[in-house]
Amino acid sequence: MFPRRAVCVSRDEGVRRVVGEALASAGLDVRYAETLPSSSETDGAAVIVVDRATRQACADVLRSLTSPVVVVGDDLDDDGLITLMLEHPVSHLVGDPADPDLGITSEKLASGDVFGLEKYLDAGSKVGERVIRSEAEKKNAIDEVVAWAEAIGARRPIIHRITSVVDELLMNAMRIDYESGQQRAVLRWGSDGKTVAISVGDGFGALSQRDVIDHVRRARLERGRPQDKHESDGAGLGLYLVLANVASLIVNVAPGHETEVVCLFDLVRPSRRGAVLGTVRSLHVFNAAN
Repeated sequence: MFPRRAVCVSRDEGVRRVVGEALASAGLDVRYAETLPSSSETDGAAVIVVDRATRQACADVLRSLTSPVVVVGDDLDDDGLITLMLEHPVSHLVGDPADPDLGITSEKLASGDVFGLEKYLDAGSKVGERVIRSEAEKKNAIDEVVAWAEAIGARRPIIHRITSVVDELLMNAMRIDYESGQQRAVLRWGSDGKTVAISVGDGFGALSQRDVIDHVRRARLERGRPQDKHESDGAGLGLYLVLANVASLIVNVAPGHETEVVCLFDLVRPSRRGAVLGTVRSLHVFNAAN
C-alpha cells in the first residue's frame, strides 16, 4: 500500500491553493504548514511540497527528510537548489506551482507507477513507438519523428530541438551491452496539441540523480557553449545538450533494470528568455522499486 498523505509547506496562500488542488487531484490528503513540520510528522508522506522560501530557510532540515520532496517556484539558476539536488534529498523541481507537472508528479510518487510518457499527455493521445537496434534504424526513426512533428504543425525551432534531443538520447541508450552483444533502445513519441513528449528507454538502469544534476551544473557553468562529449562518459552522456533544448526533463529509473528519459516540448508556450538553461521549467528524477 502506497502512502496517500501529502504535506504542503508555504506561507503564500496562492501557492497553498494551487499546490493543494494538484495534490488533491492525485488523490492525496493534504496537510498545510507555514514552516517545515518535524520529521515525525513528515515521515511516510507520499510527497512533501515546499516553496522557494521554505527551501532557502530549511535546507538543513530538508537534507534529513526521507519522503520525496518537490520544490515549487524555484529555479535551476540557484546554487542552493543545485546543491540540494546533488545531495539527493530534493529530486523534483516545478518552476510554476500551477504547472500540470506538479499533479502528475504527485500521482506518480503516490502510486509508485513512474514509467510512461502517456502520463504527460491528454488521455487518448496517440503514441508512436520504435525499437532501435542499429545506426540505420536510428536514422530512420529520427526521420520518422521529424516527419511526424512537421505533420502536427510544430514550428521549425521546436523540430530542431526534438531532432537534437532524440539523436542524443538514442546515442546514449544504445551503448553496447558487452554480455549479450546487443544494442537496443526504445523510442516513443506523442502529442496532445499542447505538448510533444519524447521518451527513450534502455535496459541498463544506470542513470543516477547525480549524473543529471552534474549536467545541470555543467550547463550553468558553460553558459550554453558546446559540450566536449569526450569529457563525458557512461549514463550521463548527452544530457548536457538535452537540458538545453527541453521544457521538462523527467528521468525514470529502476536501478539496474531500466531507464526511461522523457522530454517535454511546449508547442504553445513561449520559451523563457535569458535563463541559463533556456526553456527548462521542470526537472524530475524518479527511482522505481525493483
